[in-house]
Amino acid sequence: MVTTGDCRWLTENEVDTNPPLCSLAVTTLGWTYHYSNKAMDWAQARQFCQENYTDMVVIQSQRENDHLVSLLPNRISSPYYWIGITKNHKNETWRWIGNNSTWIGNQSWAEDEPNNNYSNEFCVEIYVNKGKNRGKWNDEKCSNPKYAVCYKSQCTESSCVRGTCHETVENTTCLCEPGFKGDRCQTAQCTESSCVRGTCHETIENTTCLCEPGFKGDRCQTAVQCPHPSDPLNGVYSCREGNQTFNSTCQLKCHLFVLVIGSSAITCGATGVWSGPRPTCTSSDGCVWMWSCLSLLLHLSLLDEAQKKKETYPSKAARRSDESIQ
Repeated sequence: MVTTGDCRWLTENEVDTNPPLCSLAVTTLGWTYHYSNKAMDWAQARQFCQENYTDMVVIQSQRENDHLVSLLPNRISSPYYWIGITKNHKNETWRWIGNNSTWIGNQSWAEDEPNNNYSNEFCVEIYVNKGKNRGKWNDEKCSNPKYAVCYKSQCTESSCVRGTCHETVENTTCLCEPGFKGDRCQTAQCTESSCVRGTCHETIENTTCLCEPGFKGDRCQTAVQCPHPSDPLNGVYSCREGNQTFNSTCQLKCHLFVLVIGSSAITCGATGVWSGPRPTCTSSDGCVWMWSCLSLLLHLSLLDEAQKKKETYPSKAARRSDESIQ
């Protein structure tokens, strides 16, 4: 701990010519406590705290209560300080300013307190004098003069990169957003769902996915896609379910009387290119065009048929020639 500011208590005969500020021992990471050198009513005390620090002190636990009392100096003539718990009506619940908490320790109040002795004791003072009431609370009229106890927040906009800053007596803590970690929530955190088909790498304020071959996208969620293959002469590609993504296959189907030359299947590769040499559709006798092959086959068939008729039925000229010879 270190002490900030030049503080000393004024004697009864001295005039306070310095600003009414003084700082307590502070922790290195958490909030700091401060107090006034002048007594003032509760509303003025809160205004003093808000103008010079963050707000009037808000006690969140018995541990903090005891810690605060151990730091506050004992003012012999008036050992009382305003704290930030109040209410507006006798039937209301005591609430802390700022966070609206209703925390009150089992032994926070002094003996026989709060008693609302004047029916309008709606503010609370804390005793720092020695004895059994040290650190105890008492309800008091808000118009009575007491010293202010303030705190200064150490949380800033830059305290937590991707989280919410929370302060305690001894440090600040960052409550990180989902997917982030680190003392300042500065590191993105990989989870099982960070990368669909890849490996997650943590970086400052982000995560990066190293995708498996054949996948892309910021989460490796999209399979690489190949363009639809161009149909060759005398054939058509058929792709299963119309899918042309990584590792999918397309089958070449040739027209009637035409054969597939090469492997009939092609596979979509990791880079979006179809694998291997493309198959072709070709007839066994070298014909490429199906209809030309059919025409040739028909022509050959007709020639063969004519030859058979010629051999079976000789021409009239040939028969007359044979008859004249006889």
